[in-house]
Amino acid sequence: MAVWQFDCYIIPKKNVTANACLESDEILVWGKQTAAIEKIDFLEKQKSWSPKISQYGKSDETCIEFLYEKEILIEIYCRLDLRSLSKKILEKILGYAQEIDGMIFYENKIYTPKIDEIVEVIKKSNANKFCQSPICFFEEISQKSNKPPIF
Repeated sequence: MAVWQFDCYIIPKKNVTANACLESDEILVWGKQTAAIEKIDFLEKQKSWSPKISQYGKSDETCIEFLYEKEILIEIYCRLDLRSLSKKILEKILGYAQEIDGMIFYENKIYTPKIDEIVEVIKKSNANKFCQSPICFFEEISQKSNKPPIF
């Protein structure tokens, strides 16, 4: 993960409504899904560093990764490059999440895949703070840790 990336998961809505007491790692699991869930035509399929991961988009930019273990879809991990993210791509990602009946899981909270809600979450993220002002972002981090800036 790069500091300019907003990292989240697309999780199954059924895990949210049916299993409210699941641990955060359990809530990610999609279970036995076919490759049809990978209906992504707005990001280019890329070679992943792991044979267990099916990746769309470049890992240091906006991308979606599908992690499989023994043909079971464990998680759908999403990185949004806030340096270059367009509203069009964000809408496509959120539309995809809606199409597969998913929700957005970020910092142990669950959000509906609606543009207005996710934009507000992104605005409050560290990735956005960094993109808005890298120097202020690092100064804030150094003040929280009571250490001098590293630059």
